[in-house]
Amino acid sequence: MAITKIHPIKHTLGKSIIYIGNECKTEGGKYISTFGCAYETAELEFELTAQSAKGGGENQAYHLIQSFKPNEVTPEQCHEIGKKFADEVLGGKYEYVICTHTDKDHYHNHIIFNAVSFQDHKRYRSDKKSYYRIREISDKICAEYGLNVVEPSGRKRSYEQKKTYVSNKYKIKKVIDECILFAVDYEDFLRRMRDKEYIVREDEFLWFRDTVNKRFTKTDTIGRGYEKDNIELRIKGMYQPKTVDLLIDIEHNVKCRQSKGYEQWAKIHNLQLIAKTLIVIHERGIADYDDLSKRVSEKSKKLKETADKIKSDKKRIAELDALTKKLNMYRNLKPIYEEYTKKNPLMKNGFYSNHKQEIDLFQRLTNELKPHLTEDNKLPSAKLIEAEKQRLLTDISKLSALHKDIKEEYDEIAVLKKNVDMFLNIKPERETSKKKPSILKKLAEYRERADRETEQTQHHKGHNDPEL
Repeated sequence: MAITKIHPIKHTLGKSIIYIGNECKTEGGKYISTFGCAYETAELEFELTAQSAKGGGENQAYHLIQSFKPNEVTPEQCHEIGKKFADEVLGGKYEYVICTHTDKDHYHNHIIFNAVSFQDHKRYRSDKKSYYRIREISDKICAEYGLNVVEPSGRKRSYEQKKTYVSNKYKIKKVIDECILFAVDYEDFLRRMRDKEYIVREDEFLWFRDTVNKRFTKTDTIGRGYEKDNIELRIKGMYQPKTVDLLIDIEHNVKCRQSKGYEQWAKIHNLQLIAKTLIVIHERGIADYDDLSKRVSEKSKKLKETADKIKSDKKRIAELDALTKKLNMYRNLKPIYEEYTKKNPLMKNGFYSNHKQEIDLFQRLTNELKPHLTEDNKLPSAKLIEAEKQRLLTDISKLSALHKDIKEEYDEIAVLKKNVDMFLNIKPERETSKKKPSILKKLAEYRERADRETEQTQHHKGHNDPEL
């Protein structure tokens, strides 16, 4: 079980980084990792990124702590969980330093991250919403490792049981359904929505918001039947949903076991659904079961390909953002380094002492930028990098729309196949060879390795003890 805390750092960034990186607490620096910066120059890199910040703010960074119970995790596992935790919380947008402290019986991670994103130069917003997200991510990763998660307090459970929150999207959905039911035409539908005190916005999409909310809700996000064109078809009575409901699994359904009447209803319901399924299969031009299986496989493959391409493009954008950050820092530090090189030998050591971090960082950036030099030995153009980034963003937008369409087609045809499989009592084949390794097994391996290391250490001390 991991406990999380977060607080801002306003004036002591350098001291905080030195504290969490203490060699006595991190086993000689063994459990120190960074993202987007180096530990030795993290303070300077944070400051250089903050110079381009959009909007004011006095926070230099944030200090995030993730602490585990005694004997719950090994140092290696604690550090690994911490890095996954930081990567997911910060999304590759903020430089961070993570140090795992092992000097106490409860191992814990200290994560100091920049208050300003090097990707879009916006400030991190720390509030209740962001903190609950931090808690959720920490609990999710702990669960993946077979660890316990933080249980909500009795008061929290009582509140969650009593609350009757209804989302704004659901409210709009119900009002749209009601107005469609009584509308004569599309214009009458919009008039009825306005009468219900909803503000209408139209472009290529249809948007609504009530007088309480400040943001509009795009009807496409509610469901396929709420898209602008489909609303018009629903008013005219011409809309035909493309999806087919899934058959009820009578054998494993609890309500069927509890009620014979419900079981009989479910059997009739399933017969009606399988008849509808066969009609839709015929309309799609599917010849036989093998053709149906092939189409499901093809859609699944296309779905994975588009998802992988989106993931690849996002990774490339992250690389371009990191490269842009390095180029900006390189250009900011270049005058200091040039001044250093021009100093005479008597003045050089003193100048280096005063600007050690800047000079060391510039030399590191010079080495890291060498693989990116052009054929004429020049640094990459900022305009070309931005152009590539915008092209990738456009591709991601198109691929996301395509992925959504393919997902809808896949969901529909997958339901058709599941219905046929259930009706014909065909059991799905399980791919045992691709089964993921057990998280509990992984945890046991960690602990076993830690025990071996402890035994070896004690054995080594025993041989070196002169009294034995």
